[in-house]
Amino acid sequence: MFWIYWDTAWSIIISGIMVATIVAHPDAEFAEVRAAKRS
Repeated sequence: MFWIYWDTAWSIIISGIMVATIVAHPDAEFAEVRAAKRS
């Protein structure tokens, strides 16, 4: 049961980091997509 708690906690933490990154750098997501298409 403990691993379910940590899995949920990590999902929330990672989602929070992703949202914070996108909010702080709105163009970073698009730059990453363009770089992926070029390679």
